[in-house]
This record gives sequence, structure tokens and C-alpha cells, in this order.
Amino acid sequence: MAEARKARESLPSLPQVLVRILDAIYEDQADLQKLSAIILQDAAMTARVIAVANSSFYYRGRRQESLDRAVLHLGTDAVKTLVMTASMRQLFSRFGRRSPRLLKRVWRNALVTASLSQVLAVLTSYPRPEEAYLSGLMVDIGRLVRLGEDPERYRAMLTEAGDEQALIRTEREVFGSTHCEVAADLMEQWGLSPFIADAVRYHLEPAIRIRDAHHLVKIVNLGYSMGRPGAIGHDTLVAGDTLFGLNEGLTAELRGRVSDDVTGIARSLGIDIEAEDDASDRQARQSLGERLEGLNQLARLQGELSRIATLHRHVAVQRALLLTFGVQHSLVFLADDGAEFLKAWIDEDPEPAFLLPLERGRSVVADAVLEGRPVQVTAADGEELPVVDRQILGACGAESMWVQPFPPDTGRPGALVLGLNSEQLSQLAERGSLVAAMGREIAAALGSAQELGRPDTEALERRIREMVHEAGNPLSIIQNYLAMLRVKLGEEHDAQLEIGVIRDEIERVGRILMRMREAPREAEAASVSLNREVQQITDIFAASVCSARGIELEVELASGDPPLAQSPDHLRQILTNLLKNATEAIGENGKIKVTTRDPVSLGGRRYTEIIIQDDGPGLPPEVQARLFSPVQSTKGDGHSGLGLSIVKRLVDEMDGVILCSSGAEGTRFQVLLPRAAGE
Repeated sequence: MAEARKARESLPSLPQVLVRILDAIYEDQADLQKLSAIILQDAAMTARVIAVANSSFYYRGRRQESLDRAVLHLGTDAVKTLVMTASMRQLFSRFGRRSPRLLKRVWRNALVTASLSQVLAVLTSYPRPEEAYLSGLMVDIGRLVRLGEDPERYRAMLTEAGDEQALIRTEREVFGSTHCEVAADLMEQWGLSPFIADAVRYHLEPAIRIRDAHHLVKIVNLGYSMGRPGAIGHDTLVAGDTLFGLNEGLTAELRGRVSDDVTGIARSLGIDIEAEDDASDRQARQSLGERLEGLNQLARLQGELSRIATLHRHVAVQRALLLTFGVQHSLVFLADDGAEFLKAWIDEDPEPAFLLPLERGRSVVADAVLEGRPVQVTAADGEELPVVDRQILGACGAESMWVQPFPPDTGRPGALVLGLNSEQLSQLAERGSLVAAMGREIAAALGSAQELGRPDTEALERRIREMVHEAGNPLSIIQNYLAMLRVKLGEEHDAQLEIGVIRDEIERVGRILMRMREAPREAEAASVSLNREVQQITDIFAASVCSARGIELEVELASGDPPLAQSPDHLRQILTNLLKNATEAIGENGKIKVTTRDPVSLGGRRYTEIIIQDDGPGLPPEVQARLFSPVQSTKGDGHSGLGLSIVKRLVDEMDGVILCSSGAEGTRFQVLLPRAAGE
């Protein structure tokens, strides 16, 4: 599997296609079908998405054998990460720069084969034409793998080989296998059906040898033969007749129609198939670098915006734009509750500096919001602008300004106004989708449905008290039934211990709820037996979740039972969240190890250490980037995505430290908690 992953990561893609995919992600308007349609123009990117969708981390009991389902299964965030990773590799790939014409020809052959296979599937009543397209697209994956892993030697092989059969003979002599076999093996390892793998494996076989093979094998074999450059050969005409009874006229018509379609796609992407390294290729690589830079800036902007405070959020936005995009002057306009006025604040003044009627013709800012389109204004427009717009331009302290309205689906109407110099304006004019994405991120972070300013804390506290009160009722009922159950079972019953644990945990839930409605206060110092708490929580997990899923839970406790002057509720909640995450990450038949050590020194302080380590697939990069921030959970409905942020807060309250390392070998959380005073 490691070899399959390495092969997947080494697959080269055309930068023109990667730019198109990144643009669709930039827009944030492309639905998953549109995104799939663009990805299907590139064999390498298609292979990456399907392989990851069928990997152990994302596998949910059903193989993904179409790109549409794979993209839907992964979601746009995961696809974005895959494309960005592939783009980074492509940008610095020596093969992509040295052999652009060869890469473009492989791309063209795969796309022609895929399209012809789909046409033949429809013509011959194959029930899954999309499967035929996917199989045809994968025929040259083996070549791409070898071009990515050994570009110099394999490029020479392709140049020296007189025909396909000569190439296959050379590959067997040098590598011990053909590119067809490499591709088919990868298809199987990536979770595609054996018939798709066979269609790729046998696409170069003579027609006479496959005439009784599976329908899909015959379709892809003929599709590849028909799609080869140059005039249609005698062997192709024989294959068309042998496999499906096609005459010469129909074969030529199908090939001509598909070739014209692929030529149109290449033209729309700015790809010159025969050019070695022309201006369009260099421009594509430059555009790819710009898209990546923009996405990295947006990622950093998201990180900065996640720290926005309740008060003076516009100041936090301005700081974030300065740190990530270098924009020194900006303003945020938001509509009031009645959507009658747009308000903007300067510095930390509680009163808005600008109050614009949300009416056409009153301001370029209002016009941009009402029309839903960006507007650029320069100082040269000054005489024709309303005075308020000149004042806004002056407040931005720049030669020009860019007014970017917030998307209508992000909540309250508003706009981001950027103060720019002429060079910045020129650069952003070519990257309008980036500015739109910037506005979308800021609108989401601001929570446009709320007014800038202090929330109604009194109403919030009242609502919390009501919720805590209501939650207490079912907890009391559960406690009463547990007490009755204990009496019915008798003191000697084996289940009394488990019932006691359940009772203790329900009481802990009650104490957590009570803390929500009480002002924080200093916890009384109480010596807590660390090992006893760890053992109790791990026993609960071992007897329930781990037992049901076949998970091995190993516990290794420090000698001497180290004491902690901390809240046992905090400790239990930390362990519960981390163990719950671990069991969900590794699935069935995995292993979790919990270790305590004492003492551990860090920065001159003495701590007690707790380690929770699993052998799961590791955390995705996008999760690691915002590890302890409250985010949308990737686990589906019923998960809030708050677990690790709660853990971090509790560790902070205990004056401790939490660290995480994650990779292909698993995930490891290290919690350091201060030792009890005098110990």
C-alpha cells in the first residue's frame, strides 16, 4: 500500500488543468458535479481523488468507483487539499518542466481514449458509460507513474520504442513489468473494480485475444486503438469489426468527432499539444504559482480571522488583511437590522464613522452591495464621486479602492473596502476570484447576521440557565431509575460496579452543566490520584467501545501513583474526549495505548505526563492546521467538532500543556499536568 501511495503522489498533471480546478475552488460556487467534470479532464488528478476516497481513512464500507461519488464522499475541502498538494508537486517537478510536450501527448491520448470508450459504451448498450470513461482515462496511468518516478530513463524508452509492442518488451526487460500491469495493479489497490483494472491491463492486447472478454475490456481496447494519433490503421478497423461489428465509416466518424472535442478542450485550456515548452506552458506554471499563493494567503487569513473578538471585530479584520495580503488600509461595511443603512467603523470608536443609505446612486459602496458586483475606484474619479465616497477613499489612505460586496448567502448585506496603490489594484484586477474569496471568508468570520458590538449577554445567560435547568430534569429521572435498579439487583450483583460508574458519570455531567451558569471560581486544591482516574476511564472504554469494535486498549501506569492538585472532572473530561476521538479514528481492530509517567521536566517545571496514542491513519492536514479550534466536524451528523477545543481549554485551565503529533503511523496526544504542590 505504501508503494501505491507513493505512485499516486508522483503522478504528474498538466498545470493548465490544475489551474482550472483551483479556479473552480476559488469561486466557491462550483457544485460537486462541475468540479468532477473538470477533474475528469486529467487522469492523474482523477486517480488521486478516487484512491484517497477508497483509502482506509475515508473508507466507510462502500468502494467509490466513480469520480462523482468520490468527490461527494471526500467533500470540497479534502479535494482542495489534494489539488493544492498536487499543484505544489507539479510546480517544482523537474519532469513537468523538461517534457511538457510528452506530458501533453499522454494527457491527450488518455482524454481521447476515455471519450471514445464512453461513446462506444453508449453505442453498444453498456449499462455504465461513466465507468467506460473512467477506465479509458486510466489507460496511461502506468506511464505517468514511471515518468514521475524515473523521468530521464523512461522518456528515453518512449522516444526509442518504435511502437507499443516494442515499448512493452523493453519495459519487461528493464522493469520486469509493463506500464499496463502497473496501472492495473494500482487500480485494484486504489479500490476500483477488477473489471476496470482488467480493461486497463489488456488495452494493448490484439483484438483476437479479447473477443470473448468482459464487455468493458473490449470497449477500452478498441477506444485506445481508435484514439491513437495518425490515420486509422488496418488493425483498428479489424478490431472494430471483430469486437463490435463496426464498419470503417462509423469508426472514422466516431474518431473524428471525439478528436475534435478533445482539440476544443485543449484550446479552451490554452494547451498546444505539439509545442515543446511554449509561452502558454510557462504562463500556466506562473498561473499555478499565483493560485497556490492565493490559497495559502486565504488559509492564513482564515487563521487570523479565527481569533476575532466580540468587540472591534473590524479592527481584527484590518489586522488580518495586513498580515496576510499586505493591505494596509481597509474598511468593513455592514447593514443594520432593517437593511436600510450600511455602517463602517474606524479604529475602536464605538460609533460608526460612515452611515450610508442602502439606496442606488448614494455611494459606490451601496451600489456595489445592491448590484452584487465589485467596483474599483481611483483618485482620478474624484470629481465625479459623491463626497462620501471621496471621504471613504481618503479614510483608506490610498490611491484607489476596491469595493467587494459580501455574497448574499453569508448573512447580512455588507462589503469589504480595500485601500490599494496602483500596483496592488492592477494585480488584484487579474485575480478577482481571489478578492471574492477573501470577502467570503471575512463575511463568514464576522457572522454577518450580528451587529458589530457587544452581544446581548443578559439574554445569553438567561438562555443558558434555562437550558441547564431543562437538562437537569432528565438527569434526575435517570438517577432515580438507577437507584431503583440497584435495589432490585441487590448489593451482591455483578452489575453494581458498572451502575456505580454510570451514576458517577451522570453526576459529573450535572457538575459540568452547573459550571455553565455559575461564575468561574478558583477550584479548591485537592489531591487527585492520577492513576485511579486514568484506570477508571480506560476500564469504561475497554468494556464498551473497545470491546464492541475489537480495539486493543493497553494501559501502562506510572509507579507511585502520582498525585495532582487538579479537578478530577477536568481530568476525566480530557481523557474521555481524547479516547473517544482515538476510537473513532482507528475504527475496528486497531490499538490504543495510554501511558502515564512521573515526573517529567519542561522549562524548569515538573509535570505528570499522560500519553494517548493510536495506530490510525493520522489526522488530515486541514484538521492539523486548526487542531484545537472549534470547527465543523468531519465525522458527520451528530458531531460538533468541539471535542479538541474543549480539551485544550481544560488543559489551559489546569495550567498544563497539550501537544499532538500525527502521521501515517497514527496520532499521539501528550498532556502535561502540573504536579501537586510540595510533591
